[in-house]
Amino acid sequence: MARAPIDGGTLQWARHLGRVSRDDLARAVGVKPERVAEFEAGESHPTFRQLTLIATKLDRPLGFFFAPAPAAPDVPEAADFRGRVHDELPADLAREMRRAELHREALLDLETDHGERLLLRPLAWGTLKERAADVRRQFGLLDAFVPTESQTNQVFNFWRGMVEARGILVFQTTKIALETFRGLSIHHDELPVILINGGDSASGRTFTLFHELAHLANRTSGLCILKESVDEEALANGFAANLLMPESTFRRSLRPIDDPYELSAHLAYTFKVSPLAAAVRLRTLEIIDDEDLADVRQRSDAEWSQVRERRKNSNSFVPPWRLRYRDLGSSYIGAVAHALEDRRVDMMDATYLLNARVPMVEQLLSEYYRTGGAE
Repeated sequence: MARAPIDGGTLQWARHLGRVSRDDLARAVGVKPERVAEFEAGESHPTFRQLTLIATKLDRPLGFFFAPAPAAPDVPEAADFRGRVHDELPADLAREMRRAELHREALLDLETDHGERLLLRPLAWGTLKERAADVRRQFGLLDAFVPTESQTNQVFNFWRGMVEARGILVFQTTKIALETFRGLSIHHDELPVILINGGDSASGRTFTLFHELAHLANRTSGLCILKESVDEEALANGFAANLLMPESTFRRSLRPIDDPYELSAHLAYTFKVSPLAAAVRLRTLEIIDDEDLADVRQRSDAEWSQVRERRKNSNSFVPPWRLRYRDLGSSYIGAVAHALEDRRVDMMDATYLLNARVPMVEQLLSEYYRTGGAE
């Protein structure tokens, strides 16, 4: 049987960087862990069928394993703001982080003009209101402005478009637990990246978007679950709350409602955010206390968990191409579409850039042109 003369060190490098254990890789390939160890030591080589399974599990092209390992890692570093000790980065999240970096590099090659750049200045507790107001001014929005879109997904897409139009890439992930992460930021001087968990509610994703923007303002790359007990997270939450719910407008919208969750729900409806986001704003203005905020968080998470469970048990089906369109976003897909139009890339290049086979690429492009780039 023909064997693939791969570089064992490259296999080991890719496995470690992808946070895939030897046992997990062995299961994916259908061999014993000792066999994987032999592949990595160069004592034996996989069959081409086994190499295909290895490449799929490690999310690498086949040809990658025939060359020496790269000198530097290609999974970006990110500070862990989740308040956990010795918590390993999961393999699926490491994969999404690497893909996000690849998409960023591709966009740098495809486009030289990334539009007007958002000026982000460092944040501190005493400057949150000022910094949030400054970003709204750069968006051209008054304090009283609230998106006019009626659906929460449309509201998220509005804010996402505002951020992406000013030189920040926003991607989403599919099938990663919320307990793993809600958002992640990767700082770069040009085209920084925000990665958002697509399993969250649309309102939750909106808040996470600006939470991660706060980390970028402080020139940090962060892995987050928006936990108030972590100081950097509380600071980022405060910035997002100030930006989405400016104080003057927010105070005018207050009502004499005793129950913190009910009050949060009222304000969430007014500002088109989640009840938890509204509760964070109430806390930053010292209208509710930490215990109230914790209660709103618990009730909000429980309600969203029930919604996700109902969706999981329903017969509704979302086509894979639709999820890919959501995750990549119209800005990135549009850049690939325009490169195809100008013949700077061909269809085979597009399959790599969009991480999709030709039929899905055609569906993504068709949707982009059908909607005029809207999501």
